[in-house]
Amino acid sequence: MTGLELAEALYRRYDLKMDVERTPATNPVESSIESKVADNIVSPPRVKRRARWAALVFLVALSLSAGLGLLANHYAYFDWDVSLARSIQSIALPGFAMLMIAVSFLGGWMAWPIVVASGLALIKIGLRQEGFICIAGTAVGGALNLLFKALVGRPRPTDLLINVTRAYRHESFPSGHVVFFIEFFGFLFFLSYVLLERGRLRRIVLTVLGLLIALVGVSRVYLGAHWPSDVLGAYLAGGIWLMLMIEVYRRIKERPPKPAPEIR
Repeated sequence: MTGLELAEALYRRYDLKMDVERTPATNPVESSIESKVADNIVSPPRVKRRARWAALVFLVALSLSAGLGLLANHYAYFDWDVSLARSIQSIALPGFAMLMIAVSFLGGWMAWPIVVASGLALIKIGLRQEGFICIAGTAVGGALNLLFKALVGRPRPTDLLINVTRAYRHESFPSGHVVFFIEFFGFLFFLSYVLLERGRLRRIVLTVLGLLIALVGVSRVYLGAHWPSDVLGAYLAGGIWLMLMIEVYRRIKERPPKPAPEIR
């Protein structure tokens, strides 16, 4: 089964208009392809239950993020920021430094090509709404994060306190890399969680995406780009925006399908 056949089958089999049944394929080969695709897609009721649960989890971050942002506006760093950053930078495991650089690289100039390519891929395989929300949600979230940075106005870490690998633009709170990873990879994590059937593929995808989201925060502190509190604030702020993306997605999916026009 080629990638093109799989994409075409997914487009025909499951466009997430949950109440619309499509005409079964008459070609035995097409039926076999569509069956393999359908095996990885959960039932619509389970999609809705998972979407509601995920949205509720991210809602908790709202009040915490607001409070931490107010503190960051008044304090350039906290005492525990320095001690924790030094502890992270003291990690000397083989290959750890290269891993941190590689993870952060995904949030640099490579970020937007990855977002656009992923969104277009989702649209190509028939997940149009998912693709549009992925691209638009990440773009708007990134713009809002720059505004949040300017409002808080917290300076970056200095090499007088920790090791700083290079000079960075923009303010420090919250970390833009972490916000991007939460919004983009977090939304892909959510889609994988709600759409894929339990199995090896789902476990692998969720593990890889989860590790990326977890490691990016460590990498930003390890490279001296942010304080740990910047990273914490970014996880909270990114979680809030991801929650809104999920809520938009959920509302779109729960709209009743438009009735088919009468044929006279």
